[in-house]
Amino acid sequence: MRKLSEIKGEDAFDVLAEILEPISVIATDEEFVSLVRNHNKIGAVKVLLKNHKKEALLVMAVLDEEDPETYAPSIVRLPSMILELFNDPELLSLFRSQGTVTSSGPVTESTEETASE
Repeated sequence: MRKLSEIKGEDAFDVLAEILEPISVIATDEEFVSLVRNHNKIGAVKVLLKNHKKEALLVMAVLDEEDPETYAPSIVRLPSMILELFNDPELLSLFRSQGTVTSSGPVTESTEETASE
């Protein structure tokens, strides 16, 4: 499995395009992000396995240069693959450095008046 730091050039654009959505989904899981930030790998792995199977499989498939539609790692290979993910500092930095997106206030309607005829 490739590490993010190993992916360069146009390939980096393709990989980023593929993993952006699943990483965003995982990054909005407050429990997962908190566990990663607190260096609780076991807890984070447990949350990842229970709550984000599809997203994790997609990221692993892309980093393994496999077709996400047919990607099916064995239970024997899965622990080492997840360990590789959690040992990739660049990948983990996506969860440590980004906060969840929050609104600073309520959504408001446009105050622009419409002309009446």
